[in-house]
Amino acid sequence: MSRWAANEQFETLVASILRNTPLRRPSVLTPKSLRRILQITEGITASIFHMINDLAVDAIERGQEHIADESVENWEPEFEAEAAFA
Repeated sequence: MSRWAANEQFETLVASILRNTPLRRPSVLTPKSLRRILQITEGITASIFHMINDLAVDAIERGQEHIADESVENWEPEFEAEAAFA
């Protein structure tokens, strides 16, 4: 499967995932946050879903009920991919 690139299809994918999260408020991300998601996930579909899911859980736990640009900027993966295979 091909990796996602910074284009309209990627933005549509992220918007679709965000609409389907169990958050009470809409999440609207800036282009900078979208680039960060793409950078962190390396455009891998499963990683994109995982990251947004983690962000949604965090938003619920903090009572924020939406994913904010600040949350995307501060998000750190649970572990580094290299460490998992070391």
